[in-house]
Amino acid sequence: MNKEIVYALLAALSFGIAPVFEKLGLARTDPALALFIRASVTTMLVTSFLVTSGKAHLFRTTDVQSLVFVVLGGVFGVLFAQFFYFKALQYGEIGRVMPIVGGFPVIAYFFSIIVFGESVTITKMIGVVLVVAGVLLLGDTKGS
Repeated sequence: MNKEIVYALLAALSFGIAPVFEKLGLARTDPALALFIRASVTTMLVTSFLVTSGKAHLFRTTDVQSLVFVVLGGVFGVLFAQFFYFKALQYGEIGRVMPIVGGFPVIAYFFSIIVFGESVTITKMIGVVLVVAGVLLLGDTKGS
């Protein structure tokens, strides 16, 4: 198995476990505070990693345009996405919230077509339909 698959599976496992802890934590914690705590812990851990691995110097080699894009990714992918995700978890069931949140690859795919000109193929469109169907099926609270 190649590295991209291993890391993707580890990410999926982590994303699958995290909502359980987050739902438990949100039972008595405001989503904004939970987001702050989560971001603070992440910042401390990543900073420690950069310093101990000798990669702190990389801050000096990052160009402004790349920095702006990464910051915008953080604003949307961490700040907005995580806050709205925490609010959804606070009010909803994990089994209903996660399939909807997990539908983000469809949105990312459509943006990749617009921004990067990625190809539209029948196989990819079938994948989009299947993801949407999966979101609808997993989010169904009226089913058996």
